[in-house]
Amino acid sequence: MRYIQRGFSLLEALFAITLLFMAIGTFLSLFPYALEKNEHDALYLQAVDAGQQYLDALRSAAEADATQPPIPVIAIDAGYSVVDNTTKNQSPGTFAISGVCATPAPLSTLRDCTVTVQWPEVGQTRSYSAESFATQQVP
Repeated sequence: MRYIQRGFSLLEALFAITLLFMAIGTFLSLFPYALEKNEHDALYLQAVDAGQQYLDALRSAAEADATQPPIPVIAIDAGYSVVDNTTKNQSPGTFAISGVCATPAPLSTLRDCTVTVQWPEVGQTRSYSAESFATQQVP
Protein backbone atom coordinates (compact mmCIF):
# COMPACT_ATOMS: atom_id res chain seq x y z
CA MET A 1 0.00 0.00 0.00
CA ARG A 2 1.36 3.35 -1.01
CA TYR A 3 0.97 6.51 1.09
CA ILE A 4 -0.28 9.69 -0.58
CA GLN A 5 1.79 12.62 0.54
CA ARG A 6 -0.04 15.78 1.47
CA GLY A 7 1.20 19.18 2.62
CA PHE A 8 4.54 20.87 2.00
CA SER A 9 7.96 19.41 2.07
CA LEU A 10 10.69 21.05 4.12
CA LEU A 11 12.30 22.44 0.95
CA GLU A 12 9.03 24.07 -0.17
CA ALA A 13 8.53 25.63 3.25
CA LEU A 14 12.09 27.07 3.22
CA PHE A 15 11.49 28.48 -0.26
CA ALA A 16 8.24 30.15 0.89
CA ILE A 17 9.95 31.65 3.94
CA THR A 18 12.77 32.97 1.72
CA LEU A 19 10.25 34.66 -0.59
CA LEU A 20 8.45 36.13 2.41
CA PHE A 21 11.67 37.63 3.81
CA MET A 22 12.60 39.02 0.39
CA ALA A 23 9.21 40.78 0.19
CA ILE A 24 9.57 42.17 3.72
CA GLY A 25 13.12 43.32 2.94
CA THR A 26 11.92 45.15 -0.17
CA PHE A 27 9.21 46.90 1.81
CA LEU A 28 11.60 47.89 4.58
CA SER A 29 14.11 49.28 2.07
CA LEU A 30 11.38 51.51 0.56
CA PHE A 31 10.10 52.71 3.93
CA PRO A 32 12.87 55.30 4.64
CA TYR A 33 12.42 56.77 1.14
CA ALA A 34 8.69 57.14 1.75
CA LEU A 35 9.31 58.90 5.07
CA GLU A 36 11.80 61.30 3.46
CA LYS A 37 9.41 62.05 0.59
CA ASN A 38 6.59 62.68 3.06
CA GLU A 39 8.78 65.12 5.03
CA HIS A 40 9.78 66.93 1.81
CA ASP A 41 6.14 67.29 0.76
CA ALA A 42 5.17 68.68 4.18
CA LEU A 43 7.94 71.31 4.02
CA TYR A 44 7.09 72.18 0.41
CA LEU A 45 3.42 72.75 1.26
CA GLN A 46 4.41 75.02 4.14
CA ALA A 47 6.68 76.99 1.78
CA VAL A 48 3.85 77.34 -0.76
CA ASP A 49 1.53 78.60 1.97
CA ALA A 50 4.11 81.11 3.26
CA GLY A 51 4.83 82.33 -0.27
CA GLN A 52 1.18 82.71 -1.20
CA GLN A 53 0.43 84.64 1.99
CA TYR A 54 3.20 87.13 1.29
CA LEU A 55 2.26 87.32 -2.40
CA ASP A 56 -1.30 88.22 -1.38
CA ALA A 57 0.05 90.94 0.92
CA LEU A 58 2.26 92.29 -1.89
CA ARG A 59 -0.63 92.34 -4.34
CA SER A 60 -2.91 94.10 -1.85
CA ALA A 61 -0.25 96.77 -1.25
CA ALA A 62 0.33 97.18 -5.01
CA GLU A 63 -3.39 97.51 -5.73
CA ALA A 64 -3.73 100.19 -3.05
CA ASP A 65 -0.49 101.89 -4.17
CA ALA A 66 0.86 101.44 -0.62
CA THR A 67 4.38 100.64 0.55
CA GLN A 68 5.63 97.08 0.37
CA PRO A 69 4.61 95.09 3.48
CA PRO A 70 7.35 93.82 5.80
CA ILE A 71 8.70 90.33 5.13
CA PRO A 72 7.17 87.91 7.63
CA VAL A 73 9.24 85.54 9.76
CA ILE A 74 7.62 82.12 9.52
CA ALA A 75 9.08 79.18 11.43
CA ILE A 76 9.22 75.78 9.74
CA ASP A 77 7.00 73.23 11.46
CA ALA A 78 8.93 69.94 11.48
CA GLY A 79 5.92 67.98 12.71
CA TYR A 80 5.89 65.06 15.09
CA SER A 81 8.14 62.01 15.30
CA VAL A 82 7.18 58.96 13.26
CA VAL A 83 8.06 56.70 16.17
CA ASP A 84 6.19 58.64 18.85
CA ASN A 85 3.37 61.00 17.91
CA THR A 86 3.72 62.95 21.17
CA THR A 87 7.32 64.05 20.50
CA LYS A 88 7.62 67.17 18.33
CA ASN A 89 10.61 67.31 15.97
CA GLN A 90 12.96 70.28 16.22
CA SER A 91 12.34 72.99 13.61
CA PRO A 92 15.18 73.39 11.08
CA GLY A 93 14.72 77.18 11.17
CA THR A 94 12.62 79.72 9.32
CA PHE A 95 11.66 80.31 5.73
CA ALA A 96 13.72 82.96 3.92
CA ILE A 97 11.12 84.98 2.03
CA SER A 98 11.80 87.70 -0.53
CA GLY A 99 9.42 89.51 -2.81
CA VAL A 100 9.00 92.55 -4.99
CA CYS A 101 6.43 94.17 -7.25
CA ALA A 102 7.78 95.82 -10.41
CA THR A 103 6.03 97.91 -13.03
CA PRO A 104 6.31 96.60 -16.61
CA ALA A 105 7.56 99.35 -18.97
CA PRO A 106 4.54 100.65 -20.89
CA LEU A 107 1.86 99.90 -18.26
CA SER A 108 1.77 102.28 -15.32
CA THR A 109 -1.12 100.65 -13.39
CA LEU A 110 0.06 97.03 -13.70
CA ARG A 111 2.42 95.42 -11.15
CA ASP A 112 4.33 92.16 -11.67
CA CYS A 113 4.76 90.66 -8.18
CA THR A 114 7.20 87.82 -7.52
CA VAL A 115 7.87 85.96 -4.26
CA THR A 116 10.65 83.44 -3.56
CA VAL A 117 10.73 81.20 -0.49
CA GLN A 118 13.87 79.26 0.52
CA TRP A 119 14.35 76.70 3.27
CA PRO A 120 17.01 74.19 4.42
CA GLU A 121 16.31 70.53 3.75
CA VAL A 122 18.67 67.55 3.99
CA GLY A 123 21.79 69.70 3.73
CA GLN A 124 20.52 71.60 0.69
CA THR A 125 18.65 74.84 0.12
CA ARG A 126 15.30 74.33 -1.56
CA SER A 127 13.21 77.10 -3.07
CA TYR A 128 9.73 77.90 -4.32
CA SER A 129 8.76 80.91 -6.46
CA ALA A 130 5.37 82.36 -7.31
CA GLU A 131 4.42 85.23 -9.60
CA SER A 132 1.22 87.18 -9.97
CA PHE A 133 -0.01 90.43 -11.46
CA ALA A 134 -1.85 93.19 -9.67
CA THR A 135 -3.66 96.18 -11.10
CA GLN A 136 -3.85 99.47 -9.25
CA GLN A 137 -7.28 100.84 -8.59
CA VAL A 138 -8.17 103.65 -10.99
CA PRO A 139 -10.13 106.49 -9.32
